[in-house]
Amino acid sequence: MEVNKIYEGTCLDVIRTFPDKSIDCVITSPPYWQLRDYGWSEQWGLEPTYQIYLENLWSLMDEVFRVLKDSGTAWINLGDTYNGNKSGNDDPKLHDAIKDGSGVMKRKGVEQDKCLLLIPHRFAIGCIDRGWLLRNDIIWAKKNAMPESVDDRFSKKHEYFFLMAKQDGYYFDLDTIRENHIYTNRVSKKLRGTQDWAKNANIGQPQQGHSGGVGKHELGKNPGSVSDFWDINTKPSKDSHYASYNTELIDKPIIAGCPKGGIILDPFCGTATTGCRAIDLQRKFIGIEGKPEYVAIGNKKLLPFQITQQLF
Repeated sequence: MEVNKIYEGTCLDVIRTFPDKSIDCVITSPPYWQLRDYGWSEQWGLEPTYQIYLENLWSLMDEVFRVLKDSGTAWINLGDTYNGNKSGNDDPKLHDAIKDGSGVMKRKGVEQDKCLLLIPHRFAIGCIDRGWLLRNDIIWAKKNAMPESVDDRFSKKHEYFFLMAKQDGYYFDLDTIRENHIYTNRVSKKLRGTQDWAKNANIGQPQQGHSGGVGKHELGKNPGSVSDFWDINTKPSKDSHYASYNTELIDKPIIAGCPKGGIILDPFCGTATTGCRAIDLQRKFIGIEGKPEYVAIGNKKLLPFQITQQLF
């Protein structure tokens, strides 16, 4: 099997050809439901109901579970959507059938129009039901998110990244992604005016009694699973791909979730954003993509790194 390469085809057809327990880490962002048309007939994301969409994703996660090593991790980025048509959405890349409502099957009596569908968390709960161990629902805060022309709710400026494993004891190297502690000259009110005040009042010194001091890990803090971990802008793509994301979003999953030399799989790899970054960080990569144009662009990027390797 070749690594550092994109395999063309539907994600389920291709992943079913992979050996059991052959992948160290999966990092991917499936097409979001009822959002964009990527221009090929077997694409996911334009299913008439979100229930069919979720069933497709769960079928893929069953295969991911099979090919992932027992020590492996899966990192899945998903965004949410609202029930009903998207006629008020200003995104020029939104599929016309979704904008005018003809591509949406509304479920009267279940979810009202304009109701947030909670697709990411429905997906995560379904994965738990299938045996996955859910470790984080990480918030990706997007300061430069796409504007929304709504006036009866807040703009939605976050998505989710789920960290899942097959079992306890999976590979996760926290020390490689720790962040520096931030020290100040603030101390607790109880210390003010005491002898300890003088000892702890120097800027840049660990201070007892607040979050910057005693008891903190010498290599730095745990980055966390909210905005201080994922406060990352979106990034436009130069490769005719609508949903390419900033590589900062995947650095920590790659570094902490996959050992050096390990194999990262992206079943919706687009133009190989994840693959190029994985190789930069001394990992191997396998991608799956259904649109020939994206496969050609991605494999051109990966060509200098292609390696023929028999996994088993």
